Amino acid sequence: MSVSAIERLLWEFGDKEARIEEFRADPDGYLAGRDITDNESLMLKDMDVKGLVDHGVSSMLTMMVWPMMNGVDDMPFDYLTKMNGGTLPPMGLTRFQHAGLKTFLLLRGLWWSIVGKPNKKGMADM
Repeated sequence: MSVSAIERLLWEFGDKEARIEEFRADPDGYLAGRDITDNESLMLKDMDVKGLVDHGVSSMLTMMVWPMMNGVDDMPFDYLTKMNGGTLPPMGLTRFQHAGLKTFLLLRGLWWSIVGKPNKKGMADM
């Protein structure tokens, strides 16, 4: 187990976004030779942010890399849902506001499945 190796890797992604494309093209090749276990490698490939944070990885690094890997439109709600075990946390909203937000996110997902998700890949595309 090497939390520091995972954090260095995430920092590399933040330092140079082109490394994310290298990782996407060949995740096994990109992770080869790193001081990480098979389980850690799987968490990185799946971008299992909750698993990584539970493992000891900095939540600030996972939050930094999430929009780079998944696009800025998925931030912060999809990240928070992942971190909360699949459920969007209440975030201090009233029940009505929370229900409205969840409905919006559901409809947004349906809309994107029909027309396609916007082509925003990283922070530079905002």
